[in-house]
Amino acid sequence: MAAEYPGAGVCHAVDSFAIPTAEIRPPTLRLMLTSFTRSFVRSLLCLMVICMLIGATGCGGCRNETPQQRQARLDKEAAEKKKKEEEERKRKEEEKKKQAFIVEPPVTKPSDTENQRSLAKRGHWMTVTQLMKSNKDDWGGDTTLQVTDSQGNPVPIELTAFTLSSTRPVALAKGRPRQVENVFLVPSTGKSASVRCTLRERNYGAVVGGLPLGAPLRMMESYQYFFVVLAKERNRYTFLKTLNGVTVPQSSDDVNFSNTDINHYQVLLPDISKQVPLPDNPLCWSTIAYILWDEVDPDQLDRQRREALIDWLHWGGQLVVNGPDSLKLLEGSFLAPYLPATDGGAEVITQDDIEALNTYWTSKSRSKTKPLKLTRDWSGIKLNMAEGVSTDEGLAAATGGLFVERQVGRGRIVLSRIQIAQRDLLSWSPHYDDFFNAGVMRRLPRTWRTSSFGNSFSDLHAEWAGVPDRMRDAQYVTNYRLFSRDVHDDPEATNQVIVSNDDAIDLKYEAPIPGGIGSWNDFNATSSAARESLRKAAGVRVPPASFVVNCLAVYLVVLVPLNWLFFKALGKVEYAWIAAPIIALIGTAVVVKQAQLDIGFVRAQTEIALLEVQGEYPRAHLSRYTALYTSLSTSYDAEFEDPNALAAPFPRGKDFRMLIGQSRSEMELAQNKTSTLHGMQVSSATTDMLHSEQMIALDGPILFERKSENSGNLVNQSQFKLQSVAIVRRSDKDGERRLLGSWVGSLDPKRSMTVSMVPLDENRFDSERKQENEQHADRLDLEPMFALALDSLHMEDGEVRLVARVDEVLPGVAVTPSAAQVRGAALVVAHLGNDALPLPVPDENSPLDVVDSSAPSSNSIDDYFGPDGL
Repeated sequence: MAAEYPGAGVCHAVDSFAIPTAEIRPPTLRLMLTSFTRSFVRSLLCLMVICMLIGATGCGGCRNETPQQRQARLDKEAAEKKKKEEEERKRKEEEKKKQAFIVEPPVTKPSDTENQRSLAKRGHWMTVTQLMKSNKDDWGGDTTLQVTDSQGNPVPIELTAFTLSSTRPVALAKGRPRQVENVFLVPSTGKSASVRCTLRERNYGAVVGGLPLGAPLRMMESYQYFFVVLAKERNRYTFLKTLNGVTVPQSSDDVNFSNTDINHYQVLLPDISKQVPLPDNPLCWSTIAYILWDEVDPDQLDRQRREALIDWLHWGGQLVVNGPDSLKLLEGSFLAPYLPATDGGAEVITQDDIEALNTYWTSKSRSKTKPLKLTRDWSGIKLNMAEGVSTDEGLAAATGGLFVERQVGRGRIVLSRIQIAQRDLLSWSPHYDDFFNAGVMRRLPRTWRTSSFGNSFSDLHAEWAGVPDRMRDAQYVTNYRLFSRDVHDDPEATNQVIVSNDDAIDLKYEAPIPGGIGSWNDFNATSSAARESLRKAAGVRVPPASFVVNCLAVYLVVLVPLNWLFFKALGKVEYAWIAAPIIALIGTAVVVKQAQLDIGFVRAQTEIALLEVQGEYPRAHLSRYTALYTSLSTSYDAEFEDPNALAAPFPRGKDFRMLIGQSRSEMELAQNKTSTLHGMQVSSATTDMLHSEQMIALDGPILFERKSENSGNLVNQSQFKLQSVAIVRRSDKDGERRLLGSWVGSLDPKRSMTVSMVPLDENRFDSERKQENEQHADRLDLEPMFALALDSLHMEDGEVRLVARVDEVLPGVAVTPSAAQVRGAALVVAHLGNDALPLPVPDENSPLDVVDSSAPSSNSIDDYFGPDGL
């Protein structure tokens, strides 16, 4: 190949390089300068390297330090640095002592000990704790929390004219720090939020301290929940963070070609030696999906937290107990009645004892498996099974009795015979991860694949088996459910789906309900049904025409004939004229009283409630939706007997708009011996609404004592008279939802009735309810809520449910000023039982099946899971 160069002769190609053959010119000045520049740069670089090496030795070459001298110098420098740090710490302490009050930033509960970030979940009520100290005097006052936006403005309750703050009394002894707890409602919308704390004098309301700028909140994803480890030796459970059931592998096929794995759980490993960082309010446990319990003294939990934990279990919480170190401590404790077994003494676990576990959880692997082998015998315990708990079904059957479980309401307790953090188990990857996901955590099985860009372990991608594209759906991450919060018409309500901005460049995931499962939601199916019923019923009841006619007839009879006859009998007929206006005034007062009206001023209160009961549990979750009407502007307060009750404004609809010139009113939730919502400002001739929740005690549970699959004895041990009672059971057949049921009608307190359930059509007792409504035309309409509770779509297969109504305002709240007209009704939803838990389902395949371990670019299994497994 030949080429021509300007000003040169023909060149011949030699090994692809052109060599001129016509003439060789002498070096030009430019070439000489270029050569000199290159030499200078090389020399300069060498000089810089030498200087760096000299600097790195700290001029040690000049001093010729001995090792002893060098160590002494380093020790001196470290001591000086430590001294400076200590002086700086003391200086800051002295500065703090000069302040009247020390208020540390709030930390949300649950929390870690070292990494105390204020993690928050949108739409959920959360508990925070703050360290406070008074340096000058004993002090008593109130602490107030308010959520603010990035500009420091209070965040309004969505689609209302109100903001909300929460207040709690606090007493500080001089010089003694104290942890103070409070609650707040995390906003459902907005990019960022902070919590502002204010300390006020109790008598005068003067601000004396606080955090005026607020502490920022770190928002969790809609699908993220807490996995809390309560363990004496918490570092044994750091492996939980590496489980791919906790952090789900996602390949680069994901949106934006991102390899960002999905973190389902925030694993918290708090130091519990001084306190257990769990909320004292049971309504603030909706962010917790799992608790692992190992060697914890149950007396470390106070009465409120014990009760809150049991409430949480009944509504879907899952407790995992490491048996060998915990069962003895739990004997006779508040958890004892719910445990699946008791401690039967120490027992050695051999290779033969783990064969059922080994076989069940490796059987679906289509290629290479990694059998579980004991390096030596394990120390374990023998279990004495509780009544009704069998080792022949569920998790026990899938593990040869090494792990057993027991249902507690909607939730469950898992108990192990062996150490959960056993080293041999952790090395049994990826099968141990499969077992922990589907067995211990009772989550859906998964399917594994690799990305289209590679087939190594770092390219792994997981999806739920049978429900693809739902890995970001909160309903598959937590088992916790409240009927008032978690019934949705949209099946995708809690699933994050891909959305784009206006330019369709940045793709991201968002869920219709930003808080996922358990969030305080004013527009889900239950809240919307309650709002519909309130709209029909709220306002002043206008007396019917018959009432007016009857009052007029009685008035005329009293005014004319009776009045005349009475004074004629006295011989003073002329006095009848004097009595006429007096009779008219008395008649007017009677009419006003009977019509429940006050001249020129009318107030009415209407309440729709939902009472949710879990089987044999004698406590219930009560949600109230209250409408307040007034003819003249009124400020209402609502006081709840339960000090843990939560309340907030309830939007009238999605079409809410602030009026021109209208300002938002501030409401305050004050929690002390009672819980009071202050400052519900209702304008003239207007209806506004409240949403509140609380736990209430029942005189006894509502039970279904099953005699056969579809018949049994229905028992009402509660204090309420149940009407329009229906009992239903979902029993799917051949993949189709099927509902069986029986109409009961009325069931008085402390009474029982035998029922037999038969297949139902789609009407689900419509005619029976319609007939009862016609007989009681004056009662509130609960039909929208009845339809939801009897819909098999909102039931689980095998569930037995009672649906009824109570036609009264349930006790536990007082609204002031009181209304002349007060009406109320409650829908009762009682979950009476479920089928026994089935065998857990392992993953459809194993990561070992989809990774090409022979590929040069592929990582080994030990590179992915670690040399010792997880």
